[in-house]
Amino acid sequence: MSAIWGMIAKDTSIPETTVSAMQNSMRNFKIDRYHNIVRGSVYFACGLQHFTKISQTEQFPLYDEATDTYFTADCVLINREDVILLLSTTYKDRELTTLSDGALSYKMYQQFGERFVEYLRGSFSFAVYCASKKELLLYADHFARRYLAYSVHNDKVCFSTAYQPLLAVLAPTERKLNRQWIASAYTDFTADTIKLHGATVYENIFHVEPGQYIKIHTDSHRVEKYTYWNPLTNLKKLNLAKDEDYCTLFLSTFRKAVTDLLCVEGEVGIMLSGGLDSSSVAAFAASVLQKRNLKLYGYTAVPCKDYKAQNTRTQIENETSFILAQQQMYPNLHPQFIGSDSKNAFSSINAHAACYMEPVKPILNMVNTHGMMEQAAADGCRLILSGQNGNATISYGGIRTYIYQKLKGFCFGDAYRAFQCFCKRHHVSKKYFIKVFFKTWQEEHLKKYKLGDDCFLKQDHIRTYNVEAQERKLLKARGNGCMDSEAQRNGFGFMPLVYQHMGFYDTMGSLRYGVLSVDPTLTKEMVELCLSLPIDCYVKNGKERRAIRDYMKGYVPDVILDNFAGRGVQAADFAFRVNRDWDSIREEVFRLLENPKLKEYLDEHKIAALIDELKQKEYKLEKSDVAKAAVIASLSAFLNQVENGE
Repeated sequence: MSAIWGMIAKDTSIPETTVSAMQNSMRNFKIDRYHNIVRGSVYFACGLQHFTKISQTEQFPLYDEATDTYFTADCVLINREDVILLLSTTYKDRELTTLSDGALSYKMYQQFGERFVEYLRGSFSFAVYCASKKELLLYADHFARRYLAYSVHNDKVCFSTAYQPLLAVLAPTERKLNRQWIASAYTDFTADTIKLHGATVYENIFHVEPGQYIKIHTDSHRVEKYTYWNPLTNLKKLNLAKDEDYCTLFLSTFRKAVTDLLCVEGEVGIMLSGGLDSSSVAAFAASVLQKRNLKLYGYTAVPCKDYKAQNTRTQIENETSFILAQQQMYPNLHPQFIGSDSKNAFSSINAHAACYMEPVKPILNMVNTHGMMEQAAADGCRLILSGQNGNATISYGGIRTYIYQKLKGFCFGDAYRAFQCFCKRHHVSKKYFIKVFFKTWQEEHLKKYKLGDDCFLKQDHIRTYNVEAQERKLLKARGNGCMDSEAQRNGFGFMPLVYQHMGFYDTMGSLRYGVLSVDPTLTKEMVELCLSLPIDCYVKNGKERRAIRDYMKGYVPDVILDNFAGRGVQAADFAFRVNRDWDSIREEVFRLLENPKLKEYLDEHKIAALIDELKQKEYKLEKSDVAKAAVIASLSAFLNQVENGE
């Protein structure tokens, strides 16, 4: 696995200053070794990280003189055996087994041409330059787990895993901020950031989307986009004879997805909550590692010591008991409870902006995620698992979606039985359920989406960039898992914009800490399977998220599987931490919020009102106040960084 970057200049040689500037911009990341090729107008580079044993043999980038081709790879394959089998008709098996993942990938390119990625599985991005054709090919894996950005200008074409090498060689006039991107990202205060396909926070920098590759004609700078995988194309629902058949297929596919990813050299960790998704990943991972006499390090974010966590029927603020229950089933699970007691949402706000080189909208979760990554690196982990996409795959399934789809399909008996079973199971009155059901239906399928009162965007930006229409389009396409049509369920099961968001932060985290992030609930096979399952696999007899609850019985503790009401609360103590530390951060918070550059993007009256609110409630700030302040402050920190040219 690597970070890759490079440049193809037009009619000029690459100066040494460019090579130094791009490589030096990566100095703050954990790179094991650097390699580059500079030949005339072409510069290809690779900053290698040794996540697997075979990766230590990587020698990228490479130049193939016979075909005048440059190739560099950021790659961990999980289907090496399949790739070797495909190549064995041309090469000797013994030769292939000694090759690194990147070297195998190049041979696949040689044998199958520019759509070679269709045969690969794993986390990867590639850059291929055919000098004779003057064509640069840039690839992202099926879910863009490895981020790849690029820029095209009159005199140069650049690409990079991180923004830093691109910004190091772009002139100030070429680094203008993308106002539409910022307007789209800041419609609300959730962590969700990417709303525009292929765009970034910079006008002249773009990214390769999941399941796609880009062809750039370096002489004319014409850009072509190609999709090599989209599971919604020719999607077919499974129709198996028995539920046991679905269970067998689900378990075998899921187990293989987890096992295939456990291919690193070093310890293995997992971001582990007490929820269904990460607990299910941990169950299979611990089983596999136990056979290898290895531990599975579990990293669970918990509230800081002074915070009095409250676990209610609907919200769980401390999930320690669930982790300990799972450890009883899997003795090689080694729990680590990460409190990050001295941190708050503002602690590293400038450092985050410098690392990601974009506004860090998911700032509230950064205390937890970085605390876990930091500890994983200290424990010698080279791989960290998660189940962050599980809600869209393995644990999908809400009762309102089930009944809505059954009613639309005129399966009234199925809908009524599910309604009865759900009310009985959860001791909910039928009258109350019907009221909630129709209210949800009205809000999601009848009412026209409107931005909330807490949207801080300038009114002219809302109009100029048609933000409300964009949000309506996204909601219509992928729903929210609450009351989805079948089309929305499919859109929720395959969400390229969300994958791009997750892939960006996971890629930068791996560069920052030297730990590769993977998610077994987000593999090609798992997504294809989960999209093909009928809705009855996800809800049955009124049981929500039923596939994971029933099929994982015996693998995950019942106390987790049978927890129907309580959901874990991420960063439950984020407001408490800010109130606790208010004396030390007050000045910095107001400095960031009073930043005049914010007025270019956000409503200055709403910002002023927020500042007044913070001053009135000092030391007793509510979660909504802190969330708004932190998200806006992250934008402010980024804008300061851009102005300073950092």
